[in-house]
Amino acid sequence: MIELNGNSENRSSFFRLNKTVINFVVVLFGMAAAYFTTIGSIKIQLAEKAESALVKTIDMKLAELETVIVENRISKDQFFQFQTSIESRLSRIEFYLAEKGI
Repeated sequence: MIELNGNSENRSSFFRLNKTVINFVVVLFGMAAAYFTTIGSIKIQLAEKAESALVKTIDMKLAELETVIVENRISKDQFFQFQTSIESRLSRIEFYLAEKGI
């Protein structure tokens, strides 16, 4: 009977150790999940800010271009060349963002 008591004490200490290890692993996974969630959120916010800054810049350039067109400083052909150039740049930006998964 002494062996049974000793055996049960070993089992209970073994289970306590396992619970401690399991708790530690769960805490580590929780911390890792929080870290990667935070990093992902920051990346999304930065992408949104960069996109809004890019849109503002393009809006300003288009407003300047509209002024130039109204004043007849450029021809329609030059304008359409500029339009094609902007569209190709925007397409490259879209493809880049799609490749990065943003």
